[in-house]
Amino acid sequence: MKVFEWDDLRVFLAIYRGRSVRAASKLMGVSHSTISRRLQAMESQLDLKLFVRHNEGFILTEMGEAMVERAERVESEILSMEREVFGRDALLSGPIRITMLPHIAQHLIIPHIVKFTALYPDIHIEIDANNNIVDLDRRNADIAIRFQAEPEDHLIGRKLPDFGLAVYASLDYEAEHSFTGKKPSARWLSWEKANQNGLLSRWIKATPYAYCQVQHSIADPLALQQAVIAGLGFAYLFSFTADQASQLKRLPNIDMQFIPAWILTHPDSIATERVKVFARFLWDALNEDKDLIQGTIN
Repeated sequence: MKVFEWDDLRVFLAIYRGRSVRAASKLMGVSHSTISRRLQAMESQLDLKLFVRHNEGFILTEMGEAMVERAERVESEILSMEREVFGRDALLSGPIRITMLPHIAQHLIIPHIVKFTALYPDIHIEIDANNNIVDLDRRNADIAIRFQAEPEDHLIGRKLPDFGLAVYASLDYEAEHSFTGKKPSARWLSWEKANQNGLLSRWIKATPYAYCQVQHSIADPLALQQAVIAGLGFAYLFSFTADQASQLKRLPNIDMQFIPAWILTHPDSIATERVKVFARFLWDALNEDKDLIQGTIN
């Protein structure tokens, strides 16, 4: 059987991330027919389907799932080599606008931007750290880090490690309150508004502490964590920040929950070399932080 070439894997990853031939063709700068022909050749070579075609986009088959991690590993090594060999000589300059939640900017991204700036001193990073969804179509940002199950069809997405959440209370709060029984004294803190029956409400109902009332709502993750530290209640918190707080303790007998995350760019933005280089750099860096992000370091 013929060995895959790097361009074959690039086509495979472009279809996986774009979920369509159209998005993959924009990402790679080639025609729809070229992408379709290369995919057909790969599937014929394997005598297996890599994608199932649905109305909502291309979905990986079991064989396709098995290829993703290996293909991304090859991509990471090649891109790392390109950065090392060519990066310092590349004349990359200008602004890049990136948007994300404030706690991701503060606790994950800033240290990596320091390293990126050392490699590309003429690129200027503009960070828009807020809880709003910035419109990439209007070019209000070049890159977004978002929590969502799947990216919009027309955006180019790179899947990040799922972000882990666990239930935390301060050491004093745990010692001074009851969490079980019919009338527990402990109180949940929520990021959902009162009377909402969203994802968090479903998580709470599945815990051993379902009888504890939800008393307060705090939408910002960092403010929510500070409220737990101050003893206002207990809550689901992102582990990559909560595990660093010595005043907090994970409560036992509760499965962790996970939220999918993506690095997203508009096809027009990713065509700009500095945006492409930065998006690749961030993806590599955040995958190196996988254990921290998923909460497996505790």
